[in-house]
Amino acid sequence: MALRRIPQLIDFETPSDEAICLHEAGHACAALVVGLIPEFVEFVDEEGAKGRARNRIPVGDTQQRLIVASAAYAVEYNLFMAHRLTNASCVVIDEKTFIHLAIGQNAALDKIQFFGEDREGADKMWPANDDRTFMAVGQRIAGSLPMGLVFALAEAMLNERRLERARILEIAEPSLK
Repeated sequence: MALRRIPQLIDFETPSDEAICLHEAGHACAALVVGLIPEFVEFVDEEGAKGRARNRIPVGDTQQRLIVASAAYAVEYNLFMAHRLTNASCVVIDEKTFIHLAIGQNAALDKIQFFGEDREGADKMWPANDDRTFMAVGQRIAGSLPMGLVFALAEAMLNERRLERARILEIAEPSLK
């Protein structure tokens, strides 16, 4: 069986399995960079689960928590800036669509981790200042994430569906020397 790879253009709107893997790999990669070892990352196949993937990463201190929580957005930001994120028709998305999908949808649980509480209002929106703060931290760390490791973890997750701690460390070992 041929291994699945992350394509040049990634369906961010649907979202594709590749987009989901890149999101989770961002969290795992950032955790490793700040000295935390993820227990696992995986696709979720359970009825009623929140989202299609999840991870278990130690909380760490405040600085580690902020970096790990915003890292998936940082990966998505890097991909957006490289014009690699598309809609379902393979048309590269614009900034408004990117922010709506990345911050309004994908980062829902990440923002709770980042701020330590759910700040969603009755209108189902987060305060704009919170969104700006979250995006600023993600953009600040975007350039320091080892994207090669992000892609290696994402492709392994894409093919294996669940990566345990030992497998994550095996994949990360060449990048973290």
